[in-house]
Amino acid sequence: MITGNGYLNLRDGRGADVSYQFASEYDDQRSGYLIFETEDFDDGLFGHGMTLDCDDGTTVLVVVVNRSDRHLAVAGRLVPVEEALAA
Repeated sequence: MITGNGYLNLRDGRGADVSYQFASEYDDQRSGYLIFETEDFDDGLFGHGMTLDCDDGTTVLVVVVNRSDRHLAVAGRLVPVEEALAA
């Protein structure tokens, strides 16, 4: 399991500090949970791809597969370093 802290970049330009728990790490794929108070945000913001900047320097493009008031269940892939630097 990969755990840590990161910053979730939302589509409206805002973001949220999150804790993450990725249970799987097959190749460049990730799946797990982002833990934060999701009720502070409009649900519509979670309907599009978002990026997670992890504390280890990696960036993960995530999509939500399920949600609650305190976490998002996500699936995603690592963004190659060249793409992350260009963004």
